[in-house]
Amino acid sequence: MNVQVRLYMIKSILIFLVFSFSLLHSQTLPNSTTKPNENDIVSLDTNEIDPDSFWFMIEEDLSEVEIQSITESNFKTKNWKQIAVPGNLYKNKENYAAKKIVTLAKWIQFHKDPSIQLSFRLGVINDRDRTYLNGQLIGQTGEWNATTPQAYDKLRFYNIPSQLIQPGKNNLLLIKIQPYFGNSGGIEQDETLLGPTDKVNARFYKDEFIKLLFLTIYSTVGGYFLFLFIRRRKDRENLFFALFSFSFVIYNFLRNQLKYEFGFSFLEMKKLEYMTILLLIPFMYHFLRTLFEERYHILGKILDGIQLVCFLFFALTQNIETFSFLLTNFVQPTWVLYVVLIFTILFKNLRKKERRAFYITIGLTIVLFAAVVDTATNRNYWVFPRIMGYTFLVFNISLAIILANSFVKLNEEVEDLNKNLEKKVEERTDALNESLNQLQILKEKQDGDYFLTSLLIHPLARIDNQIPEIHIETYVNQKKKFHFRGKDGEIGGDICIVGTVNLELGEYTVFANGDAMGKSIQGAGGALVLGVVFQAVLSRAKSSYTKSRPPELWLKDLYIELQSVFVSFDGSMLSSVVLGMVAKDGLVYYINAEHPWSILYRDGVASFIETELSMRKLGFPKNDQYFQIKTFSLEPGDTLLIGSDGRDDIGFIQEDNTTRIINEDETLILRFVERSQSELSKLVYEIETSGEITDDLSFLKIEYNPKNTRMSLPEFVKKEYIEIKTKSKQGHYKFALEQIETLMKKFPHPNFYAFAGKLQYQLKNWGEAIQNFKLATNANPSREDYLYMTAKTLFKNNQMQEAVIWSERLFLRNKDHKQNTKLFLYLLDLTKNIDKKEFYLEFLTTNKV
Repeated sequence: MNVQVRLYMIKSILIFLVFSFSLLHSQTLPNSTTKPNENDIVSLDTNEIDPDSFWFMIEEDLSEVEIQSITESNFKTKNWKQIAVPGNLYKNKENYAAKKIVTLAKWIQFHKDPSIQLSFRLGVINDRDRTYLNGQLIGQTGEWNATTPQAYDKLRFYNIPSQLIQPGKNNLLLIKIQPYFGNSGGIEQDETLLGPTDKVNARFYKDEFIKLLFLTIYSTVGGYFLFLFIRRRKDRENLFFALFSFSFVIYNFLRNQLKYEFGFSFLEMKKLEYMTILLLIPFMYHFLRTLFEERYHILGKILDGIQLVCFLFFALTQNIETFSFLLTNFVQPTWVLYVVLIFTILFKNLRKKERRAFYITIGLTIVLFAAVVDTATNRNYWVFPRIMGYTFLVFNISLAIILANSFVKLNEEVEDLNKNLEKKVEERTDALNESLNQLQILKEKQDGDYFLTSLLIHPLARIDNQIPEIHIETYVNQKKKFHFRGKDGEIGGDICIVGTVNLELGEYTVFANGDAMGKSIQGAGGALVLGVVFQAVLSRAKSSYTKSRPPELWLKDLYIELQSVFVSFDGSMLSSVVLGMVAKDGLVYYINAEHPWSILYRDGVASFIETELSMRKLGFPKNDQYFQIKTFSLEPGDTLLIGSDGRDDIGFIQEDNTTRIINEDETLILRFVERSQSELSKLVYEIETSGEITDDLSFLKIEYNPKNTRMSLPEFVKKEYIEIKTKSKQGHYKFALEQIETLMKKFPHPNFYAFAGKLQYQLKNWGEAIQNFKLATNANPSREDYLYMTAKTLFKNNQMQEAVIWSERLFLRNKDHKQNTKLFLYLLDLTKNIDKKEFYLEFLTTNKV
């Protein structure tokens, strides 16, 4: 079907609609002044050409007695105004009724035929009325003086009692009207007729049932599109058009006069009508937006929000005047913006020569024209029949053409596929084989890169522990596995490194458990960098300068070197890590850079030794500001487990075997450790049997089993020590010093050294005090107060450079130690370490991450 044929079909449909509409609503009826035959339907509408066809109005509430007393002779004694009916009586603001009662009148002539029952059709009256013929009440609608609207959109049909008709004379039709809205009133819409009851009713039901017939068609179309959506959920345009169609049907049914046959509450019907009209334009916008796959514009979101707020307001409110005011002054103006968005979508696709946009534009233009006409009619700008229900058929026809084209196109594609299926399969198979060969070549090259990278990482991840009291065990399982030239391998970002460093204060086992950011080659690159820098720092540990560094400063130097290398990658390479060193006395110095918390297994119970995040990953900008060394004392038989986040990233398969969720319980690993009794092989088995491991997994296990345990002091020594301390509190420093020195020779204990140092400090024997404090610190390095007293005594003895080192050690452990921090900054000023002071001042102004 070519374009000319389609255009011809569209033109034919439009001509048919215009003709049908004209036939239904443009029949010429005789006017009452023409004195028609009694079997004819007579129009009582005002004809501008015929001056006798005008009605009369008076803004008075005539009583029953006054109505019955009106005759032709005294009619003009009232201040009657000539008006046109139907139409709004208050088109100008200065004439607004303010809800006062008005009375309409018209003189009518009848031919008396007793066998014919006559009726009036008085159009749509706003709001309630009482209708009289020759002074007698023949019908009324609505409760008079009610606070709520009664029937301002209802057609009035009143039968005429034959005994009230005066044949051959002028009969007075008089209608008292009580408007509901202040800015409108009277016989506003439709037509006023006089004729035989059966013909008047037949004319009414014919019009209304034709409208229902159209609504039935639209309901069917909406159901069809809803069915399409149910069968293919991703085509959401079908859902939006189905919702639009159903909303359109509901709205137009609520505008149909047959709704009054069901006995529903007028107020509830109007409320539902106002709520439904809010949905029409938004549904049309979303239909076109999803049909042409356009983005959800920010303006559309704002407009949808306005419609939703009004919809909820209408649902919770009962005031019709408020509904009408909001709809007229706020909601309907927003529809103009919707129309702009709609036609923006259509014009954009018309420029792409999208055929669907062409058909929809034609149909939608006609529908929008009808919507403007109906809106103006509802606002009483003119008297005109509602045409939206008919013109919407054009839009449905345009969609039918689109669906037909899609169906034909699909059939053509299927036919073409059937004819050339074998050839297409062969071509596709060849293409797939070629792609598979290329993929195989690329995979082999990639596996070669993986193999070479793994060869580089392997020697860096050495386990070199020389302290017999410390037992080290590691486990690394990378997620990415590969096979290259008959060799199996794995590659990832997890790495475990253990080395030994000899410092002046003793021998330490240095360890690292790292997890570099990224998968496969990216993570392996981070692990490679971490291993190279770590091993380089270990190699330099043999220099005299490095050996003289205390453990806190040596660990800080290691971290700063790693951080400076990672940060040079500008955020493209990050790594979480636990760096630490452990002495043969079981004291662990460590830092945790956003790595999972370390686990202590003691006496069959597993627990975290950390509770908060203090540092970001290696490579994070300005991470030095968060640097903090933590210490932990291992007891004989303790096990310290450090692992990557693969231990927590476990995938659990749900009962339906289709859904997988990732573990979010960070304490689950503690239960695994307890069940496995911290044995790595059993621990890994517990993890693997609980679910799927979704990431690289590594563990570094440190067991502390000293050969000699520290002997506790005898009770008599403790008693003697307490007596000596009592003497010192009484001011007998020299005596107490002599006593404690004698006791130290027999029982060397850190507390005795520290106490002797304090006594020497009181006696201002700085040199001896320094010696005793150092002995106490070396014997029990976990005591922060020993570090502080050593630094303070060195300062008193004017050994500024060494005092800086001891104070810095404590500051790196605990920057919240106010006395030490104050001393440390003062020492930096004295020694003119300006750069170091600026560096550490940032520590004090930075909160924990």
